[in-house]
Amino acid sequence: MGLRITDQGLANSRAAWITEGRSASAAAEQEVSTGRRIDNASDDPGASAQLMRYDMRLQRIDQYQRNTANAKLWVAGADTALQSVANNLTRAKTIAVQAGNDTLGAAEDAALASDIRAIASEIRTIANSRVSGRAIFAGNAGTADAYDVNGIYLGDNGSVEMMVDTGQSVTVGAIGPSVFGVTNPGDPMNGTVFERLNELADAIEAGDTNLVRTGIEAVDGALDMVGSTQGQVGSTSQALDATELRHSGERLAVQGSVSSIRDVDMAEAIVRLRSAEAGYEATLSATARGVSRSLLDFLR
Repeated sequence: MGLRITDQGLANSRAAWITEGRSASAAAEQEVSTGRRIDNASDDPGASAQLMRYDMRLQRIDQYQRNTANAKLWVAGADTALQSVANNLTRAKTIAVQAGNDTLGAAEDAALASDIRAIASEIRTIANSRVSGRAIFAGNAGTADAYDVNGIYLGDNGSVEMMVDTGQSVTVGAIGPSVFGVTNPGDPMNGTVFERLNELADAIEAGDTNLVRTGIEAVDGALDMVGSTQGQVGSTSQALDATELRHSGERLAVQGSVSSIRDVDMAEAIVRLRSAEAGYEATLSATARGVSRSLLDFLR
């Protein structure tokens, strides 16, 4: 007994072929237009799970990059401030050496003393340098200023720590007393930078050359404190540069892995699209020929 295929069965089969061809063509066209092999988790559940893990990793890298950029702002701010302090102290030392000349008169000494006091005021302003509204040299206090108008420290002994990578944090900013010295009213020449400079100014104005020489040594000591902190800031800056470079490399590597999983080979995708379109058109053509029979075909 022969197998009988009804017209309805043929029609259903042809409809299925057309639907399948249209779907294949649409899928290939989607790959070419988006450049992606995977747009939804259902496209490839296993690969989609990998992509989710890579996405989380990229988010973590992004956060560390933001932290590193913020840390570099703090370090750059500290470096600029410290260099300005060092320049001012060097200028103060030059003035003090000039004041040590016994041939100067009272008017000249008074003018030089005024310059020293102006430098002390300028350094106090620099000591209140800020990044993102916080004083760089106030430790972890989060105050707007590190020093008040009298040169009294307003911060704490904490440090600002920033996490810039897994298991890696850096200290940014600085604790004021480590840079500008500790208040010592009983021995100003061994006190803060502000006390040393103001005491030096008084010595110059009084024409006390011996105390002026002591003041010059005190300024040298202040320069050493600033220089020590500059060295620490420089080391932190180098570490942050290396971390930033590592982040960039890791990001490129992860993006490459994501691309290898998600993206299509465009040449291959175009070939698939052409093939799917040709198959679809052939199915439509064959179906059209199959359903174009007339009444006479049934009467034969």
